[in-house]
Amino acid sequence: MSKKKNKNSKIFRLIILVVLISANTFAWFIYATKIDGSVSVHVKGWDVLFEAGENEVTNIINVNVDSIYPGMDDYHYEVKAYNRSEMSASLTYEILEVRLLDNTYISQEGKGYYNQPVQSDDKTSTQLESELLNNYPFSLEISRSNTNLQAGTGIEKVNFDLVWPYENDNDEADTEWGINASNYKKSNPSNPTIAIKVKITITQNAS
Repeated sequence: MSKKKNKNSKIFRLIILVVLISANTFAWFIYATKIDGSVSVHVKGWDVLFEAGENEVTNIINVNVDSIYPGMDDYHYEVKAYNRSEMSASLTYEILEVRLLDNTYISQEGKGYYNQPVQSDDKTSTQLESELLNNYPFSLEISRSNTNLQAGTGIEKVNFDLVWPYENDNDEADTEWGINASNYKKSNPSNPTIAIKVKITITQNAS
């Protein structure tokens, strides 16, 4: 009888475990793959299942570029969000923090996230995004596939793409940043040369 009770107890615990996992609000996965033999694509995603009383979910995404140099392979990082709820939803993102080599910049939104006082010279998320796109010999662009996640089937992609052409018509900037990036990597081999922390927010649309 004791063996039978023990077996029934194990089965009961297994059933409870399955129920708990099935009831979880978020289904997470992460994987890495290769495209065209040169571009590494890292994909993160989650199922968004809105329940009664929950209007917003957030997640912090870390985008890390290991090494940068003129003529590097294009870098692509992709985040996917799936809306499995019965209501449509909207996705927004904010850059909280950017580290370029050994310089760190925290946005106004990041200061709020970290509960730090905002200074007059702190840049907004939008300003940091514009600088990453326009102010360096490399270009890091953040783009989205949709502005609305339809109920049940909606998919939103947030893409991070960094390019640094070998011929950039700015030899001085290429040389300066190329040398600085190489020196930083030699001194910090385990650190990415660029690290971006982004807050992604998904909000349930009004019915």
